[in-house]
Amino acid sequence: MKRYFGLAEWVGKEFTGAHFDTFGTNVPNAITADDLIAVACLSKHVPARAALGILGEHSHDMGTLLGYIPPDLSLKDIPFEEHDQYFGNGTPSLRLWRLLRRDRSTRWGIGATTASKLMARKRPGLIPIYDSVVGEITGFDNADGTWSAWHHAFATDVELVERLESLRLVVGLHGISLLRVLDVVLWMHGSQGTEGPESVDQTDES
Repeated sequence: MKRYFGLAEWVGKEFTGAHFDTFGTNVPNAITADDLIAVACLSKHVPARAALGILGEHSHDMGTLLGYIPPDLSLKDIPFEEHDQYFGNGTPSLRLWRLLRRDRSTRWGIGATTASKLMARKRPGLIPIYDSVVGEITGFDNADGTWSAWHHAFATDVELVERLESLRLVVGLHGISLLRVLDVVLWMHGSQGTEGPESVDQTDES
């Protein structure tokens, strides 16, 4: 965590992803250019056509859906029995995911990894990031099922939550969500702290 965020002996040597959570202004109920740049800090480029749609034609619909998702909501605060109320068919979260992915329309270049990072930027306590490194560590071949799996873990595994909270406290990154703490630890372990910017596999976008 300290190496990734450029703390202690790594001051000035942080990974670009260290700026994902804090870059620019994070408007709660809108996806803005700042969010697209923040995703670029995690080495994902939002294609021009998709960026134009997100910031233009579809901005109102995306903002409306975000408005139905409390910005401070955390997986650990939602009983797993209520999972479908927050993530099931017809919910704002899944509708936003599908709108970003363009599941029922001409694809515009946003796959599962980019969509997860955009949504994690907007709702960091609720939406887990998925990429090939995390997938290899956790055994997930793709993003399918990750929302349910991580929700179950956070809602039922008190020890996991306490360990993440302790790690966040020790490092002193109080504004970082527990999901983000977990993501960084998994990514650093899985990539063995690869030097340079984060990189992900093209298969992440399946």
